[in-house]
Parts: sequence; structure tokens; C-alpha cells
Amino acid sequence: MTEQTILPSQANARNKFGLALRSPVFVVLWLSEALSLIGDRLIMVSLVTLVYDRTGSAGAVGLLMLLKAIPALVLGSLAGVFVDRWNRKWIMVIANLLQGLLVFWLPLSPGIVFIFVIYLAMSMVNQFFVPARSATIPDLVAPEALLTANSLFAISMVAAMAIGPAIGTWITELASLNAAFYTDAATFLIPAMAVAFLVIPHKRRTATKPSLSSDLRAGLAFARSQPVVLAALATISAAFLVIGTISVAGVVITREILHVESSKFGIMMSTMGIGMLGGAIVSGWLGRRFTHMQLGVAGLVLMAVGVMVLPWSSTLAMASIFAVMIGLGMIIVQVNGQTLLQTIAPEMRGRLMGFSQTLTGSVTFLSSALVGLLVEQLNVTIVMASVGILTLAVAATVAIYYHKTSK
Repeated sequence: MTEQTILPSQANARNKFGLALRSPVFVVLWLSEALSLIGDRLIMVSLVTLVYDRTGSAGAVGLLMLLKAIPALVLGSLAGVFVDRWNRKWIMVIANLLQGLLVFWLPLSPGIVFIFVIYLAMSMVNQFFVPARSATIPDLVAPEALLTANSLFAISMVAAMAIGPAIGTWITELASLNAAFYTDAATFLIPAMAVAFLVIPHKRRTATKPSLSSDLRAGLAFARSQPVVLAALATISAAFLVIGTISVAGVVITREILHVESSKFGIMMSTMGIGMLGGAIVSGWLGRRFTHMQLGVAGLVLMAVGVMVLPWSSTLAMASIFAVMIGLGMIIVQVNGQTLLQTIAPEMRGRLMGFSQTLTGSVTFLSSALVGLLVEQLNVTIVMASVGILTLAVAATVAIYYHKTSK
């Protein structure tokens, strides 16, 4: 029997995958975060059910989405400053502990106002956790395995989107709504305990620290001076512009263009998740052939084309194919943009991740609100085409700007 020939690209892929998994600390962080992500998706089903049961108002449910967006707008950049100043390990531990305790109190809240306050507090705490986690990943794996590590986290995110809501529904139907909340609390508390025992590198800063405002200004000045940072932030923000648009206009396309039940919008979103999973899987392979910036621009073009042609779909199956394109491009942009921000300046990672959170939160919020108004006044095809053209313009501008400044 002859030995199976392993191509160099296949061996390289396996080596990088192995490099990422060779770090026990990374593996524990990855798996614990995967559990936490499942809990994050699980809680949305439980929380929406709880709020609607207590109020009977769809507007109250919509307010939940607003409460999730507000902290990103006002706190994201400042949280990044603290991430660069404090021990990132303990930020993650304390953030998970606080979120777990807050989830535990949700079903015990005496009124709807308390539920909103608790969820707002959870969203604020999460603004510290996300940049701390993203800024920690490069310290746990070899530089050549960083893209693979980010892809593994992206796979976990997509998997959580797929199974989290189903688990929440299953627990609620099998036991009770309260049981779903207590299960979700455990998905935060278990990772907190796991990460608490990890040894994660921490660079101590000098005893005389600059003020918070000085650190924030330094981060902003650095971001403005670095073409790669501006390009990465622009591509990520444009990607979330498309996602914000789809979240509002997608249901309109389902009902008014495809002429099927509004609930079929869920099928379109599920296929977008399939595209995201594909993007997470192929990102590592593509990263060996193209630069992060090339992939970011290509992913953005893929999303732009997808959002422009989506309203021209004649069947749900065709719309689902275009949704796969959008999801594929989204994760390619996100993974490569995050990798760029993680590697350019280790001392600035937290602030750069914070800036990214602020921009993506702002774009998602504003695009959702603006598209919601525009589709009431204009044809949805015109709105989607405008968003696609704007996204293509961002991709072209980034490509030209980065090419000129990198010479």
C-alpha cells in the first residue's frame, strides 16, 4: 500500500491548526467562550419570551435591541482603554461572573423596568469582556496560527447562533422559562471559573499611568495615523452596515418580493449562518494565499453584490443563496479585520478593539433605524442597491487608499 500524498498546503493548514490547539490555555479559553456564546444566544430566546409575556408589547421587545446597542455607542472606546490598563484575564473572569449573576436575577425581577436595567447592565459589562478576549488571543498562540485561532472563535460564534436559540426553546418547553435562565447563568459562571485558573500573560504598566483621556487620545491618534487600522475599521464597519440593513429589510423582501410568510425570513437568516460558517472554515486557507487586507476588501465586495442582488430573487431558494454570499463575506471581513487590529500594536489592542465595537455598534444601530425609515418611503430594491453601492465604494476606497499608503 502506498502512502497517501499530503500536499504542502494541506500540511500547512494542519500545522497551523495544530499550533493553535497546542496551547492548552487557548483551548480552554476557546471552549469556555464557546459555552458562553451559546448562553448569549440562549438568553435572547428566554428574554424575549419573558418580556413579551409580561408586557404583550412588540415595542418592548424592540427596546431590548436598543439596550444592547447603546453601551457599544457610548462605552466601547472607553472600555478599550481599561482593557489596555488592567489585567485582561481578570476582566474576563469578573465580566463573566457579573453577567452570570445578572442573568440569575432576571426571572426574579419584580417588574419590566428592572428587567431592562439588568439587561442594560449586562450589555455594559459585555463591552469590557469582548475587547479583553480579542486582545488576549494573540498572547496565547504563535503569530502564524493567529488567523486560525480567530477562525475557530468565528466557528464557535456561528455554531452558537445555530444551536443557542434551539437549546433555549427546548429547555423552556421541557422544564420552564426560569430553568432556561438558570442554565444560561451557568454558561457564564463555568467559563469564569475555568479562565480564573489559567495563566495568561500580563504586561505590567509603569506605576505612573497617564489619565484615561490621555490614553484614549493616544489610541485615537494612533488609529488615525495607521492606514492599516483605518482600512480594517472601515471594512468591518461597512460589513455591519450590510448586516444592519438585512436585519430590517430582509423581512420586507420575504413578504413583499418573495410573497411568502414573514416567518420564512428565519430560513434566510439560517442560510446566512451557513455562509458565515463557510467563511470561518476557509479563512485560514485563504490567509495563506492572500493578505488580510485583500481578503477584507474581497469579503466586502462579496457582501455588496449579495445585498444588491438579494431583492431580485424570484424564490426563497435563490434569496438563500445570496444570503450565503453575504454571510461568507461577513466572516471573511470580520476575521481578517480583527487579525489586523490584533497584530499591529500589542499595547493598543484593547483600544483598537474598543474603537471597533463603537463603530460597529453605531453603524448597526443607525443603519437599522435609517433603513427602517427608508423602506417605508422607497422601494426596498432601491434601498438595498444604495447600500450595496455604498459598500462597494468603501471597498474601492480602502483598496486604493491602502495601496497608496503602503508603498
